[in-house]
Amino acid sequence: MEERNNINKFRKKRALQKLIFRLSVLLLIVLATVLIVVNWGKIIAPLKDAALDVGKGGFPVQLPGSAGYALDDLGENFYLLTDTYIYTYNEDGALITDIQHGFQNPYSASNDKRIVVYDKNGKSFNFYSRKDELYTITLDDSIVFADIGNDDRCAVVTTSARYSNYLYVFNNDGKQIFRWASPNLKIMQVEFSDDDKSIYVAALGSYDGDLQLYLIRFDLDNAESHLWQTYIGADISYSVEFCDDGVFIVTGGGCSLVDDESGEVIVTSDFSKSISKLPERDELRTVLFRDPATNGDVLTVYGEGLDASATLFLEDTTKICEQGGTYYILTGSVIKSFNSRLEPLKTYQLDDVYSDMIVIGEYAYLLGYNVVQRLHF
Repeated sequence: MEERNNINKFRKKRALQKLIFRLSVLLLIVLATVLIVVNWGKIIAPLKDAALDVGKGGFPVQLPGSAGYALDDLGENFYLLTDTYIYTYNEDGALITDIQHGFQNPYSASNDKRIVVYDKNGKSFNFYSRKDELYTITLDDSIVFADIGNDDRCAVVTTSARYSNYLYVFNNDGKQIFRWASPNLKIMQVEFSDDDKSIYVAALGSYDGDLQLYLIRFDLDNAESHLWQTYIGADISYSVEFCDDGVFIVTGGGCSLVDDESGEVIVTSDFSKSISKLPERDELRTVLFRDPATNGDVLTVYGEGLDASATLFLEDTTKICEQGGTYYILTGSVIKSFNSRLEPLKTYQLDDVYSDMIVIGEYAYLLGYNVVQRLHF
């Protein structure tokens, strides 16, 4: 009898162990299923991205179904940055190359022949031509932003434990040719000169509780010290642009034109409204303001003396591009064009609603849901 009781206890214990094991396996399966469902987009994105055929052209260009896209120009070509890959295309929509970047939070900047892709708040960045990755660099500190020159130089701004920021400049081979440790000024924007021999830095600090914005010029071939440093005002900066007649800087309080040789402020203009956004690659010096009276926007053109020479009231603006003195304004499924005086030229009805646009030459490239379409003006 005692032996039979021991056998029964053993069998009950064995059955309990099997039950616990099965429940544990079931729990692991449920947890794994939940993790797959939650992260399905990240899991499937590389597989979808890798499905594009290199060399296949024609519009509309079908996209891989990534979680997000950034569309930008690359000379006469264009590229797409997704959460896993970078794709370059020629003007006819043929895929030139696709390269996996491996960044958690990718951002990019480009010129006519080069692209820099950086991991925002990470420590690495990649430098690309139209067809290849030229180099990858990992820095000691987290990247705040990066920008690119007109030829083959790129600038990278990082955080620092000892300083406010570090500014690095690299050449086409990935060699560091310049470094500046900003002691107590936060770097807001950088801009290369046309020949890439100088770099202009908008840097923000404070004194007695007031903001102080400076524009600083460095000679990249002589890293001993800055060439000049000019006080701009008590507002944050939104953009810095190197122009034929000086350096154009836009702040929250106004815009200024600074002589690039001496650093002297040539002319300024104060803003009476808050900035909504700045049109990209704007050679005509325009600003989009928020209009509280209409709950819309006001596009304003500034002339040679930085006087407001033309205005245009807009609603629900998706994207504004400027090309050859003509403005192209995308609103959902419509593009409207205007001349430099913001007088209407033509309206283009699109086949769908688009979320982004770039203009290259006589074409608009439009980003839709998993598709890029091209419109000839």
